[in-house]
Amino acid sequence: MKLEGIHHITAITGDAPRNVDFYTRILGLRLVKKSVNQDDPTVYHLFYADEQGSAGADLTFFEYPGAAPGRAGRGMVHRIAWRVASDDALSFWAERLADEGVQVDRVGDGGAFALRFRDPEGLEHELVVDASGDDPLIAEHPEVPAEHALRGFDGVRAYSHDAEQSRGLLEGALAFEPAGDGWEVRGE
Repeated sequence: MKLEGIHHITAITGDAPRNVDFYTRILGLRLVKKSVNQDDPTVYHLFYADEQGSAGADLTFFEYPGAAPGRAGRGMVHRIAWRVASDDALSFWAERLADEGVQVDRVGDGGAFALRFRDPEGLEHELVVDASGDDPLIAEHPEVPAEHALRGFDGVRAYSHDAEQSRGLLEGALAFEPAGDGWEVRGE
């Protein structure tokens, strides 16, 4: 099996209006679709992406009104990494997010760095300079210049109860490669 990238990421929100505000107004993503959860039609399903709703930039949320913020644990995605074009884009986002009252942390070592922040319900995001060579997946937004816009997913981080138990599946069956304190896979 060969994986070519992330199709979409799905999470849960307890407050759809606040979620829409954060992901569209602040992060500049496009609300591509609002539908209902096909398994539970009482629950909204929100889809954010680039202008075309492309795979690789599609972040979705199920709304369970009043749901308490989650605590990331085993098997859960706890950080979404997004691609941006340049260090100038990172500076733009550091300022934009801070102006919105979002705490931003600069992380990294050597010359490379990234920005980390959380959405209003605690889901962590990281912005990294794009080294993928993939086409940018950009949403148009009046306050986010195209050269600073989010360009699609770079990756996700998830917790494991016992990473060694995952090694055979990730390295053997899925052809992930060891990277830092985890594994990664990239398409051609």
